[in-house]
Amino acid sequence: MRSVMTIKPPQLLLLDDDPDVLLAAQLLLQRRVGPVRGLQRPAELMPAMAQLRPDLLLLDLNFGPGRSDGQQGLRLLDAVMALPAPPVVLVMTAYADIALAVQAVKRGAWDFVTKPWDNAALVALCQQALAGVDAGDAAAASAADAEPPRTLAVQERAALMQAVHAAAGNLSEAARQLGLSRAALYRRLDKHGL
Repeated sequence: MRSVMTIKPPQLLLLDDDPDVLLAAQLLLQRRVGPVRGLQRPAELMPAMAQLRPDLLLLDLNFGPGRSDGQQGLRLLDAVMALPAPPVVLVMTAYADIALAVQAVKRGAWDFVTKPWDNAALVALCQQALAGVDAGDAAAASAADAEPPRTLAVQERAALMQAVHAAAGNLSEAARQLGLSRAALYRRLDKHGL
């Protein structure tokens, strides 16, 4: 008798106070990435983390009307990253604030997504984040070698994020490191939703 090996799909958890965002993300990601559990209240996050042990957390940075400083989301990110085995975290915000995104990355987020997102880009980012987690596993190392090369757009986005991160959010310095004018850097950041 042959045994059939089943691969468990990755578990995703999404915290966003906007029910429309939750529904849109669930409909998009559950078919293309894995099952998505949605939460609307920040107080639900840590109990859900303990119960579900998700592979990927999509975390909004602002909760409640008029909030745009991201501080509540950053505190939640700190709490998640303090867990013994934290999931990969993608932070989400409707406010494309590079300094806030850099802060989140410095605190342990894998990357960030601006809302509204491009569907194909969000799916690809989730898949890349999950692949990054498995890259350390010996069993997945050989599969990672077979992974297709990243597209130029993905490489450009990564280079932009790295330069902005290395320059601690100083866009003039990031532009200098990349050999671009500030205007050219702004155009590229806008192109990638950064």
